[in-house]
Amino acid sequence: MKRLLARRERHGWSWPELSRHCGLPVWKLHWWRSRLSRRRRPPKSHRAFVPVQVVEAARRDVRPLEMVSRSGIRILVPADFDTDHLGRVLKALASSC
Repeated sequence: MKRLLARRERHGWSWPELSRHCGLPVWKLHWWRSRLSRRRRPPKSHRAFVPVQVVEAARRDVRPLEMVSRSGIRILVPADFDTDHLGRVLKALASSC
């Protein structure tokens, strides 16, 4: 099966093309590829923890949220906005529009 899969690589055949050449269904060819690739993996380490270094996250330049009302009023809301304050502003705008 290894030689058959290597032949596919060498010739650049698709899975259906390989299936036509060897007479095996595509699902079985995929199964063999999966099975053979699992054997080649090195054994996993049994370490449960790895050392890490905690660093402060870099602040990305977050663009403000832009809101446009039906009447055309445009509001730019920064990323660190106060939800209560924004609610009061929106309520005031709704009553005046």
